[in-house]
Amino acid sequence: MKRILFQAAFMLLSTTVSAQDVIVKKNGEEIRAKVEEVGEQSIRYRKFTNLTGPVYSIARGEVFVIRYESGAKDIITPLDRSAAAGKTQDTGIAAPSQQAMRQAVARAERRKRDKLWTFGLRAGAGVSFWSFKDDLKAQFGSSSEQVSFTSNPRLGFAASAFAERYFNRTGHGHLGVGVGYMQNGGSTEGTVQGESFTYDMRYDAFAVDVYYGMRPVKNGFYMRYGLRLQLPVGMKLWMGTSPNLAGLIEGTDTDVALDTWYDVDKELRKSIVPAVNLTYGYTFGHADIGLQWAMAFASPHQEMGKSPWSLSLDFAYRF
Repeated sequence: MKRILFQAAFMLLSTTVSAQDVIVKKNGEEIRAKVEEVGEQSIRYRKFTNLTGPVYSIARGEVFVIRYESGAKDIITPLDRSAAAGKTQDTGIAAPSQQAMRQAVARAERRKRDKLWTFGLRAGAGVSFWSFKDDLKAQFGSSSEQVSFTSNPRLGFAASAFAERYFNRTGHGHLGVGVGYMQNGGSTEGTVQGESFTYDMRYDAFAVDVYYGMRPVKNGFYMRYGLRLQLPVGMKLWMGTSPNLAGLIEGTDTDVALDTWYDVDKELRKSIVPAVNLTYGYTFGHADIGLQWAMAFASPHQEMGKSPWSLSLDFAYRF
């Protein structure tokens, strides 16, 4: 008798547990509920654990399928719209299993981050500023008040290879290191009594970047900031003047050749110039495009120039 009562109670319990609707969201999450209404914009339901409690609502676009207690299924938002366009009722084709659906969702979430290490190439081009106004004023001495100075940009560029280590497979935070080549510079123009002259300086350097970045798994905005060590390997100077001023300069004892680039002595180049940089942009799959600002802590020249800075368009591609 006890055995018969136990079996009856077990069957009743099994019937009670299975007698419920299951709302399966597109991300694989299941909601055990009692569906009250399937509307055009939302689905209203009560939680199965509290059938007399409040009525909750969920947008149709978040729901993949509803499995009713009767065994029927109602596909709300097909995963493959092209194959099921306009069909919301089960047509007899077996719906994907829960395990297969979870695996598909997991693959989609990891699509941009299926490994913790990534490698790629980065390139950027823009304008760089490196002012020599204070140094030129000092050379003019007391007559510098008669000279007006203007700092102008020069074209700069950088290219590097990089590696990034992500903290987890969601891909939001990572550390990166890059090694490459760059060129920056600046131009200062002076005007005195209607005559003008231009003082240009540029330097080439190897660059080592160490940075922290935040970029989403899916397409969206990203940010990167870090430290750059510049190792100048070359520096050139160019000075040009108006014809009248050139005649006056050529008649003096000066070692500055006009209208031609010449190398600055190696002893006048600093060995290491640290800089900071900040990049903000947008991610397109494997590619990033953004705007980068970089500022050096000191001038690459031992004796002249202010700290150079640059603003450039940055492009990166991850393999």
